[in-house]
Amino acid sequence: MTWFEVIPVAMLALLIIFVPGGLIAAAAGARRLLLAIAAPAVTVAVLAVTAIVFGFVGVPWRIPFVASVFIGLALVMWLARRLLTRTWVPRSATRLAGFSPAFVTGFVIAVVIITVQIGFAIGEPGNVSQTYDAPFHLNGVRFIIDTANGSSLNLTGLILPPSRSTFYPAAWHDLVSIVAMAAPWAGLISVANVTNLVIAAVVWPLGALSLVRLLAPTRPSALVIAGVAAAAFPAFPLGMLDYGVLFSYFLSLAFLPAGLALGVSLFRLVDGRRLGPATLQILSLACVVVAMGLSQPSVVFGLGLFGVIALIPLCVRAVRATSRTWIRVSLIVGMVVVGVGFALVWRRIGSFGYTAPWNRYGSVPEVLLDTFALSRGDRPLAVVIAVLILVGIVVAIRTKRWWFVLMWAAAAGLFVLGGALPSGDLRNIALGMFYKDVPRLEAFLVLPAFVLAVWGADAVWRVVARRIKPVSRVAFVAVAASGIVIMIASTQLTAMTYAVAHAANAYRLDDRSRILDDDEYALIERLRDEVGDEAVIVGNPWTGTSWAMALADREVLNPHFNTSHAPAHELVNAELNDAVSDPSVCAAIRKTGARYVLDFGADRFAGSRLDVKTWIGFEGLLDLAESDAVEEVDREGDKVLYRIVACGL
Repeated sequence: MTWFEVIPVAMLALLIIFVPGGLIAAAAGARRLLLAIAAPAVTVAVLAVTAIVFGFVGVPWRIPFVASVFIGLALVMWLARRLLTRTWVPRSATRLAGFSPAFVTGFVIAVVIITVQIGFAIGEPGNVSQTYDAPFHLNGVRFIIDTANGSSLNLTGLILPPSRSTFYPAAWHDLVSIVAMAAPWAGLISVANVTNLVIAAVVWPLGALSLVRLLAPTRPSALVIAGVAAAAFPAFPLGMLDYGVLFSYFLSLAFLPAGLALGVSLFRLVDGRRLGPATLQILSLACVVVAMGLSQPSVVFGLGLFGVIALIPLCVRAVRATSRTWIRVSLIVGMVVVGVGFALVWRRIGSFGYTAPWNRYGSVPEVLLDTFALSRGDRPLAVVIAVLILVGIVVAIRTKRWWFVLMWAAAAGLFVLGGALPSGDLRNIALGMFYKDVPRLEAFLVLPAFVLAVWGADAVWRVVARRIKPVSRVAFVAVAASGIVIMIASTQLTAMTYAVAHAANAYRLDDRSRILDDDEYALIERLRDEVGDEAVIVGNPWTGTSWAMALADREVLNPHFNTSHAPAHELVNAELNDAVSDPSVCAAIRKTGARYVLDFGADRFAGSRLDVKTWIGFEGLLDLAESDAVEEVDREGDKVLYRIVACGL
């Protein structure tokens, strides 16, 4: 499919992300800016929770049943509001924040730039992300559709032995599965890529601009600048569609601006009336937290870190407002207790990431520079962004928004520790929440850095505007337009150009592709006509065979690099080529339902952080051309589809 052909899929994804949750939020009384940032969070939260409930009670994960939940909740909210407020239509608040021309302009700029970035990065809508975790995520969506079960308690059944599963946050997979079922004519890969595009180009900038709208309510220019800045950071959103690939973390981070906007509003660090009644804000924040938690829980704790920091100015304000010593001491002690308690929870929950293999990448000075320039390793420095962040820090301190600088410093501190701290207990405790993974920490740093960069750029613009405004309105508009063009060029033609090219390498489909090359892709596309619906295909997942599930809707024995450790699975993988002479292999073949083999060779997975001998554990899939256990069915170049003929099959 071409990008033009997937426009209807993009429209469907947009409607599915915003309309169901928007109906519930609107029925509850949310309007304008609150409705815009709450709608996608409500949609994803309800989808993920509904999937878990459906899994428990045995309701199939199908669009009519899911739609009935949203309609029912919207009706309940509408009636509840009627009973509580005695009105069918909520009374409008005069101070509700809305969508000014500057907001719309900034939003459109962000949508266009991010869409172009991701379009060039992916290449064609059907290209797969040739990264370690992509098969799990994409095959996971197919697994949900095939099993009619989207529960976060069921998803790992994709790779675990039969009847076994553990918790894995499935919100991203649930969302994509609904879009895929709504657009059955489109390939699953195209659906996933288009849904990610909508999240990156619409959900993220909408939340980011909404946060700026609250933090700089009197600065229309800041909103236009924010549109440019939202697309100027290599680490997010583009980086999370390149590295990993971290689709779940990517979705969770896309909700972080909305969560922070609601948090600072409820804490009255901005004018809290701009988003409407506090009750609706609390409900919206709860949905944001659920959506993030059932996408990737570490981002929830990142938001919690910002929340603890936001308590500091409240505590300072309360201490200054009272003259009683015991109240002051109580407030300070309470603040310390909250901080220590959060640290203990951070350590306890973050223990799941202690075994992650990721280590530091540079020296302290190098990582400190990257903290401002949002770079890493040999990537180009985002010099303009670095300068704007420094100016933004000065502006924030001078305007008594030092608490936001503390938020940035906390995220920056995590990044510095990730980049420079050696292996050990301190690294585990501080960074286990993020798997000690520097790219994740860099992406988490983007939001506070984005706000500071916007403040910095707006401060520069104020200096320029004061000098040219008295001249003429035409000159003022011309300089303003030129400034936006210069900012776009200076942020897109350096670090972002490299980031797009780097991501394009991960999605490239040709004979030099990392994992799945064009011959292998072509052979997989023919599987629908050559392999029956009930047959199971064996293949070494490190060579790209696992994508047969997502691309051709055929069950594979090894849907991910982390394969099932069921004895029958391991025996087939290790000894299939000896099936003619070993009865135990035949028993394993029958038990697994294996009937075909995809032989894509024995590539070496030589990543920048992993170097794997991919044939280990899959020795039974080597030298199949010389084995009597199989016969050739189809071939594309040196890539072969075999049928298992041993064991009387």
